[in-house]
Amino acid sequence: MTTAAITSCGNSNDNVQIATGQVAVGNAGDSNLVYSHARALEAKGNTKKAIRAYAKVADDYPMSKEAPSSRIRQAELLYAQGESIKSFEKYQSFITQYRGTSQYTEAIQRQSDIAHAASNGQIKNSFLGLKSDIPRSKVEKMFIQVRDNAPFGPTAPKAQFALAEMWQNDKNLGKAIKGYEELYVRYPKSSLAPEALFRVGNLLLKQTEDGNRNRGNLDTANTTFTDLTLLYPNTKQAKSAKSILQQIKGSDVQRSFGIAEFYEKKKQYPSAAFYYNEVIRTTKSGSELNLSAKQRLAALPK
Repeated sequence: MTTAAITSCGNSNDNVQIATGQVAVGNAGDSNLVYSHARALEAKGNTKKAIRAYAKVADDYPMSKEAPSSRIRQAELLYAQGESIKSFEKYQSFITQYRGTSQYTEAIQRQSDIAHAASNGQIKNSFLGLKSDIPRSKVEKMFIQVRDNAPFGPTAPKAQFALAEMWQNDKNLGKAIKGYEELYVRYPKSSLAPEALFRVGNLLLKQTEDGNRNRGNLDTANTTFTDLTLLYPNTKQAKSAKSILQQIKGSDVQRSFGIAEFYEKKKQYPSAAFYYNEVIRTTKSGSELNLSAKQRLAALPK
């Protein structure tokens, strides 16, 4: 009997099955008959019945040699019928059970396409004839499955980036920052890594602008943009990061000058002198702010 061994690739999974064609005596012929019937139904355009027939082969005879092809055809026909979420779930069943087949990469890519479409609102959830967006919790789970199904494949960093971007669009900045950071940690060689780092820096700055004036956020943003310029120096994100670093430096100097003025008005002259000296140290000699700080410092009571 011809066998069709399906080997596992990627992470090991106790649920991975081997479709060897070794089914119980008397059932091998049954699985082949149902599979042939499904193909005949599909050829006649009777898609719904074909989907059910393919499902029967995959569900009732999971170890048969027809099972992998049946599961993938079930998923493909559901997708063609517009049943994207059900299709995603059947692709997941195929990926979990039948890794290493020639259709495995295709299934991974199709799952990725469905998850991204769901995130962008291009596919809807149908209930009682009403259409609504896919719940964000469902989309989040889909992206995580896409990422983890092929953690070393090209769909993984795209899924992680989309996950972080979804959180960013939902104004969940804390989760978005962690999501972009995870992309860089997991996939530092991805073409998306520079953009992920850039967004981390910008989101940290946004948190300071929105009222969370934690000095640590500003320092972390500064470090993030600096890392970006060092790790990915030839990217457009690095160029933008250098400009932002100059702005951060300028705002820090202006802030130091303002603090010095505050202490001067409070007649806390040693503290005022400290910050005026900080401005002098961090500005170009002869610049307007540098000269102002020197003049104010010189005028402080001794």
